[in-house]
Amino acid sequence: MKFPRLFDHFLRHASLFVAGMVMTIGLGWQQEAHAHCERTYLMAHSGDYVPYQYMSEDGVLIGLDVDILAGIMREMGCGYELKKLPPRRAQLMLREGEMDVMAAASITAERHQYAHFSLPYRDEKIVMFARVEDAPNYQTLDLKGAFAQNLTVAAGIGGWYGSEYGELKDTEAAKNSLVLNNSTRARIRQLITGRVQLVLADLYVGYYHAGELDARNRIIELPHALNADPVHFMLSRKTMSGSDVDSFNKALSRFMSSEQYTDLILEYRPRGLE
Repeated sequence: MKFPRLFDHFLRHASLFVAGMVMTIGLGWQQEAHAHCERTYLMAHSGDYVPYQYMSEDGVLIGLDVDILAGIMREMGCGYELKKLPPRRAQLMLREGEMDVMAAASITAERHQYAHFSLPYRDEKIVMFARVEDAPNYQTLDLKGAFAQNLTVAAGIGGWYGSEYGELKDTEAAKNSLVLNNSTRARIRQLITGRVQLVLADLYVGYYHAGELDARNRIIELPHALNADPVHFMLSRKTMSGSDVDSFNKALSRFMSSEQYTDLILEYRPRGLE
């Protein structure tokens, strides 16, 4: 298996961590449940959110969020499965109780209606990417200004990019500027080729995809950050009780206190962003 070029043997700790504990099932991994656990948790996986959720070259769903979930499930003694879904579809399934868990979630009032939120488990920074040659013109730009200037802005369908985006995304100015799709790599390619002027993305995710397109030095994040907050697991209110959430959070806390968690965070960090 060929490792992504922007990471230093990032699966070294992950492979040690899951060895003998998980088994591949279709496009997902399921932990071997202990006898006292009576359920298997189903988590949505975007397949295109490197380094957090993506597919290996041999078609296995992997990533930092998967390894953290594996650690939680090991602490709980429960099984898990992954299902590759676009974010909007995954949110609908979580709302209807057809999905138990979604990772990388920011807390919003709307989501609180159908989901519990775990304790925070990692940090995330959402930025606006521009082409290097255009960036000098955008140094004081915020999202409202981008829409006011009718700049073409690419974002993900169903994605959350902070309160600024949430307040503006349904305005007429935004509707005239936003280009939405389900692929971060496609959006970065659109930026590089000049089809859009800005891309909204996680800092690590944007630079990873640019690197995979041999264009790491052709894009740059702008000074104005849209969001810089910890992220959570979303847990379906229809399938998980308050007791289930408490057990999940206790297991998460134990795993985050371990050396394995610390090693995973370091291993998945792209070069140049330490």
